[in-house]
Amino acid sequence: DLYWAFERNLRFLSPMLSLGFAGSSALVVGSRAGHGSRMSAPMMANVADTLATMQGPDLYWEEIGPLQDPPKEESDFKEYDTFSTFLAACQQHGVDLTQPDITVLAPGNVACEQFSAVAGPLTKAVCEYHVIKGVVNKDSLGSADLTTVEGSTITYRRMFRKDFLDNAFCGQPSSPPRTSYCANVKADNGLIHGLNEVIYPGWSESSGGYGSEGDAATRA
Repeated sequence: DLYWAFERNLRFLSPMLSLGFAGSSALVVGSRAGHGSRMSAPMMANVADTLATMQGPDLYWEEIGPLQDPPKEESDFKEYDTFSTFLAACQQHGVDLTQPDITVLAPGNVACEQFSAVAGPLTKAVCEYHVIKGVVNKDSLGSADLTTVEGSTITYRRMFRKDFLDNAFCGQPSSPPRTSYCANVKADNGLIHGLNEVIYPGWSESSGGYGSEGDAATRA
């Protein structure tokens, strides 16, 4: 009687054990598939968001260092610049730094202040002139089409072991206390290159005034 009772129970439990095993196998397979489906390539920020969070050019105390309390060496590091002035001007004038396939030439706040002291606030045309149509690596600046969103074309020159775009040099690494400017900073809609000066439509070497021969760009 005990044998037959055991056999009846085994017949009853066998299908349930099989279903349970199959279900647990399905859960394991499903969990693996779910884990795989969550894997994706990380997204970068767009140009505007990248500029808002990245460090700008490195700044040094220079001639005002000895005037500090306590005094600083001219070559002592002061702080990193930011791109907030340029970003605010682009936002004010509706210049879209999130549009696809662009190269943005970004001047820091110091460069914007120097420009504004002579030529006034950054206009829409000036902001648009810093946005090249298409993604252009720094090494391709000399051969690429440098037509801007503003409509004009930037002039490239190679001088003094620097890459010049109109009156400014672009993406230039330096050793302290000389300031460095970034190049080929990737965003999900293009590239960013740093400038030491603001550029503007209509500039030429012989135009005179800000950005002409002998200004800060060519003396650096």
